[in-house]
Amino acid sequence: MRAVTLLGLISIAVAIGQDQPGEVFKSGVTMVQVPVVVRDRDGHAVGDLKKDDFQLFDNGKRVEIAGFSPETPGSQLAPDRSLPDPDGAANPAPAAAPIEVPERFVAYVLDDASMATIATLQQVRDAAAKQIEAMQPGDRIAVITTSCSTREDFTNDRAKLLQTLARIQLTISRVGGVMLGTCRISRTQILQLEVLKDLVKRMADLPGQRTILLISSGFRIGRDRTTEPSDLIAAAVHAKVAISALDTGGSPRGPQVGDVSSRLSRAETRDSGPNVYVNPAVLEDLARGTAGQYLEGNDYAFNFRKLSTPESYYVLSFVPAAKADGTFHRLKVSLDKKSRFTVEARAGYYAR
Repeated sequence: MRAVTLLGLISIAVAIGQDQPGEVFKSGVTMVQVPVVVRDRDGHAVGDLKKDDFQLFDNGKRVEIAGFSPETPGSQLAPDRSLPDPDGAANPAPAAAPIEVPERFVAYVLDDASMATIATLQQVRDAAAKQIEAMQPGDRIAVITTSCSTREDFTNDRAKLLQTLARIQLTISRVGGVMLGTCRISRTQILQLEVLKDLVKRMADLPGQRTILLISSGFRIGRDRTTEPSDLIAAAVHAKVAISALDTGGSPRGPQVGDVSSRLSRAETRDSGPNVYVNPAVLEDLARGTAGQYLEGNDYAFNFRKLSTPESYYVLSFVPAAKADGTFHRLKVSLDKKSRFTVEARAGYYAR
């Protein structure tokens, strides 16, 4: 079946977008939203917890959870906004053909700017192709490269998506430590972050579930740019876009805590240059901060299947008591008497 018409999709998208809560309410009260994924000992997402099960801390001080929203697969479907018939049942309208409303938007973002070998790219393309071949009627998938050399916007046309995957090549060159592709960005911008920022902005008004699957080995980030991933996390949380990340670098790392700026100085880096780092820890931060999943390893078929499976999560909201001084505030989410579970949440936020 073909997708709904563009005009119809835009109408539904705008209507849905008007209902989505942001980080600033109409009353002028600033709310910070914290997506949280809770897992059991087997790594499965736990979806039956209540507000009173959670404790939230801002810079070590417990704060009141003002908003609590469980998000489960299928909970963000487009509602029926058709107007009632003013004549009632006296003049029943003829049955119309059912309209297929997209239920899930998934963007495959292949970071060809960071992939080291053609073999890795081929394995990633094969794994993505298997997921596209198994897409469901309500799915809309986009294929995007960070070099901007190849792109197919959201569609349910399998043939177009598979053709787009087949066209992706490692065409990025390096000059003076800067990735050169076909993206129109300045040399002062971070290529991958700009692509993701634009994508999150475009997905904000779409109906249904919104997910980005990012396949990368890490971003090149200077030490003076470490607030930008946190800004991207805040924008994605606001737009209800989950970013799941698959680390193709395969560099083993132990558990790391803290915000991006502190982790950058400690994390293993790849292909480093003067004051520039390929930092795989950023991938984990983006996933944890937006209620996505983070995986690493070269079993791409398995990892793609796992990342493509929607999970249940929770969104906690609170009113920050501290002044907006621009500093980084560490967040901690814990469970009351639920020690057998693990909690994944955004590490913090910048008080703008």
